[in-house]
This record gives sequence, structure tokens and C-alpha cells, in this order.
Amino acid sequence: MNPPNKPLVSADELEALIQDWGANPHLSIDRFFPVRFWLLFTLVLSVSTWLLFKANALALTLTTDPEYIQRLSNFLYFRGWFMLTILVIGCYSYFRDWYVGIVFSALLLMGGVNLVFDLFTIYPERLEKPTPMFTVLLLVRISALWMLYVTVKNSSRLPPLRDRVNILLPFKRLP
Repeated sequence: MNPPNKPLVSADELEALIQDWGANPHLSIDRFFPVRFWLLFTLVLSVSTWLLFKANALALTLTTDPEYIQRLSNFLYFRGWFMLTILVIGCYSYFRDWYVGIVFSALLLMGGVNLVFDLFTIYPERLEKPTPMFTVLLLVRISALWMLYVTVKNSSRLPPLRDRVNILLPFKRLP
């Protein structure tokens, strides 16, 4: 049995356990970080613009219930503004180096929750009779979530601030 005030793990043992946690300065930067960021930026900007300007037409393709169309149209319009707000927060975080890992983790969580929410509340009629375009839409959303996951995973390997806008960073020779 352990005496009352003796720690179970010594300071040296604890240091040995956690020595590889956190950012490792010896890892190279993620050269594809800007490419993923700009792909996600373009996707979110185009979808949010589409939701803001074509919410009613999109609602007509998602449901046949006339009472539900107006409510769905309003919801999609709100989703467009929500996505633009998320885009601004993500850009601010990325370009100001403001808790990039935490902010992008929150974006990943919100994206996953929104996908599951949409599957059960917005897409049920479309899931009964899926079309190739609907399948492509779901694949694009899942791919975007995967890119966001890789971005979160590599958030400790961000390029320097001056290289974050450089989409050609994978081809740049680094020291």
C-alpha cells in the first residue's frame, strides 16, 4: 500500500510519459496546409453564397411538402449566414495565428454535427430516392470534413504566417 503523501508516479516518470506530447519543433511544416485551407475556403464561400441567394430553389429540390418549403427556405438562408460567419472566424484564426487548432477543432465538430442533423432533418426525402448529384453532394461534405480533420491533426505544423496564403507552398524549396 502507498503511504498517504507519497505520489504514485515520480516527477521523472511523469516527464518520461509526456515528453512527446504537444508540438514537436523537429517536425517539418505541413506544405499542403494552405492548399487544404483554400479548398475549404472556396467550398464554404461558394456553398454559403448559394444558400443565401438560392435558398428557396434549393428548398424546392429537398422537399415536396408545401408547408415545409418556406420553413426550410428560411432555415437554409440562416445556414448561409451561419457558414459565412464561421468562414470569417476560421480566416481570422488562420491569418492571425489565433488558437488555430482549437478553432478548427470546433469547426470540425460543428461540421460533423451539421451533417448528422441534415441527414435526419433535411435529407430524409432525398435519401429515399437518391440521385447521383445528391451522392456527390454527400461525398463533397464528407471529403470537406476529412480535409478539416487533417488540418486539425496538423495544426501544430502550420507554415509561417508569410507562407499561409501561398497555395504553391508544396512546390517551394524550404530550408
